[in-house]
Amino acid sequence: MRTPRSDGEAISYAARIRRAALLSADMLPAARWDGTAPLLADGSTLSPRLYRRLFTEIAEAHGDPATFADGARRLISMDAGGRATAALRAGLAYHLAAFCPAVDRPTLARLKAVYGEEAVAFALGHINLSTATPPLDLLSEQARHVVEADGWSMLALLADEYRISAAWRWAGWRDMAENGSASLLKSPALVLATAAVDEVASIQEGAGR
Repeated sequence: MRTPRSDGEAISYAARIRRAALLSADMLPAARWDGTAPLLADGSTLSPRLYRRLFTEIAEAHGDPATFADGARRLISMDAGGRATAALRAGLAYHLAAFCPAVDRPTLARLKAVYGEEAVAFALGHINLSTATPPLDLLSEQARHVVEADGWSMLALLADEYRISAAWRWAGWRDMAENGSASLLKSPALVLATAAVDEVASIQEGAGR
């Protein structure tokens, strides 16, 4: 995540981080006041006054996302689509080597058909970090669900590593991580999740300029 180059840019950057965190977080239980659900469904409906009130209440209890470490800001400011993309890439990278240490052309084409070219490219680029997990048949529909769930679990591990409060995490993270592997090896999971978040966030930042 690039460093803002001026005070005005820094203020705008911090506001963007805070808005993204507010819109993606699970703050309804934390906010403790009524009327938030319909407003949180669409950020454009938040008035400046209401935005400040809601954000301040959460930030006082759970920290200001704009002051988090760089990696934590990247994770917390991603939209739902970006996190889903990062989860898929991380999960596929975690399992690829056990499925097929050397990927031939027919298998490569089939993997791309199931997971997409970008996710497969990421997994191949990080295959040295893949773990010796019990192999999944990555070409099956059930395996894709496990890969995605494990990817979400890896993002949750990363959020835990950054000590991001549950209040700043979209409640759906827990649901998306269901039905994954019984356990994950923490060290490679964290490395792959970090790499996936960094790659997807960089792409989104570049597209937004």
